[in-house]
Amino acid sequence: MGVCLFRRLTGLPCLTCGSTRAFALLLGGHPWQAVARQPLAVAAALAALIGVPVACYDLLVRGRVAYVRFTRQEKRIVCVAVAVAVALNWLYLMWRGA
Repeated sequence: MGVCLFRRLTGLPCLTCGSTRAFALLLGGHPWQAVARQPLAVAAALAALIGVPVACYDLLVRGRVAYVRFTRQEKRIVCVAVAVAVALNWLYLMWRGA
C-alpha cells in the first residue's frame, strides 16, 4: 500500500488521494484522465491557473488588490457548496476505489 497514513489506518482514500497522479496526467496532456482520477483537485488547479495570473495582473499592473465580499447568507451558501463538493468528491474516490 502507498504512503498515505489515512488510507493505511482506515482503508479509505483520503480527500486528496490521487492528486499527484492527476496533476501529472494534466501536465502530460491527459485532462480527462486527470479529472477521472481526482476531479476536485483538477478543478482547484485550473481555478488557481486562472486566478493567480489575474490577481498578479491586478496587483502589479493596476496597483490594486481585488477583494470578494460576501454577505452572511452568501458565506453560508459558499461554505455549504464547498462542503458538498468535497463530500461528493470523496464519495467518488471511494466508489472508484482510489
